[in-house]
Amino acid sequence: MRFITVVCAALALCTLAASSAQAQGDKARKEIQARSKTAMENFDILEFEKAKSGLQEALAIAEKAGLGKDKLVARVYLNLGIVELAGLENEDGAREAFAAAVAIDPTIEIDVAYRTDAMAALLEAAKEEAGGSLFGDPAAGGGDCDTLEGVDHTLVDQAEPGVSKTIQARVSDSLGADRVSLFYRVAGAEKYKEVPMERGDGCSYQADIPGAAMTGESIHYYVAAMSGDEALASRGSSRSPNIIELTTGGGGGGGDDDNPLGVAATGGPGGPSGKPTVFVSVAVGTGGGYVTGATEVAQSEVDCCFAPALLHLFPEIGYYFNRQMSLSAAFRMGFAVGANVEGHATAAPAGLLRLRYALDESGHGVHVSGAVGGGVIRNTVKVEQAAEGMNTDTTVSGPFLIGGGIGYSKPMSGSMQLVGEVNALAAIPGGIKELGTCPGSGCVRPHFGLQFDFNLGILFAF
Repeated sequence: MRFITVVCAALALCTLAASSAQAQGDKARKEIQARSKTAMENFDILEFEKAKSGLQEALAIAEKAGLGKDKLVARVYLNLGIVELAGLENEDGAREAFAAAVAIDPTIEIDVAYRTDAMAALLEAAKEEAGGSLFGDPAAGGGDCDTLEGVDHTLVDQAEPGVSKTIQARVSDSLGADRVSLFYRVAGAEKYKEVPMERGDGCSYQADIPGAAMTGESIHYYVAAMSGDEALASRGSSRSPNIIELTTGGGGGGGDDDNPLGVAATGGPGGPSGKPTVFVSVAVGTGGGYVTGATEVAQSEVDCCFAPALLHLFPEIGYYFNRQMSLSAAFRMGFAVGANVEGHATAAPAGLLRLRYALDESGHGVHVSGAVGGGVIRNTVKVEQAAEGMNTDTTVSGPFLIGGGIGYSKPMSGSMQLVGEVNALAAIPGGIKELGTCPGSGCVRPHFGLQFDFNLGILFAF
């Protein structure tokens, strides 16, 4: 009886110890996530040394908690490599950090918000040094293809909304499957979409969940070796799928609704899970265009067709429907730089409603836009047979504006982008011959014009 009592007490103590250890591990993970997230926020505002220090603290917590081989720690090492390379310009330090990340998680990838060609090449080199490229490597995912049984797949638990995600697996040939398929659905949907996986070297397969499907809070998926409609073996199932949480976790700490442009988050505008976001931008520009009619003060007929409009400001406020599409209201204030005729107009206000669409799923890179609005555009024109110093007048075009453009955006720190655009605006009188009180100092007689602008500015998201 005493023996049974002792055994029961020992089992109770073991259970209590295990529960305590698990609780400590969960607490450590939360602390690591918090330190990593704060560190990458410091990186976003160019506090590189603080970012490095915070990530090193997170690694120390992981070591103390015995979490050195946890995939969460691999992400911390990856972030440390990003800070070393992009922030501190320490390539050797970045190489060591990437190697440590790959040693824990051979399939780890850099978030699109941080990825550069140099960074991607350094990570790939770390993978090759650790035993070759993971996709197509017999050692990837564990063991040789000859000894593999069933389906081997490293679970993907986080991804970025709006960005396609590659799913990789290794499948034993002994199953005799006629195909290997990836099944996925948006959380809450009833049916899965089946995508055949392409075979690579050895027994490796891969397929992509497209960016258009990466919406909502999570994606359900599983990988299966199929024979007809029967799953011979799988990793996950329709009833018990693997779940990818769609986060903005560039900093390794889960979602972050405060960084829609996401240098450390989504890597693109539109907010987490494709939620709309507000942005403002301020740009300065220059340009010129085709003008017609007569000048405003001297009433000199325009002989040539091209006239400059050397300076304008272009503030804008907008709303993201998703990462790729936004609607905004812009104000174009032109200044008649170079005009010297006495009494010439000095400003040219106009308002535009703009629809912008980015070609890349991230929301960055090349975008196209269309615009409609009203206002005037003023260009400067030389007046013949006029006294020196009084020989440059203005022309006015409008008041109906319609046009389009093409631009390029590049993420900077935090929720900030550098944006460059080339826009074309047709200014159409539309039957309006006079604006204001004519005759008089405020009289405007608009003509047809075609204006080309180059803008360069900074965009902030909220």
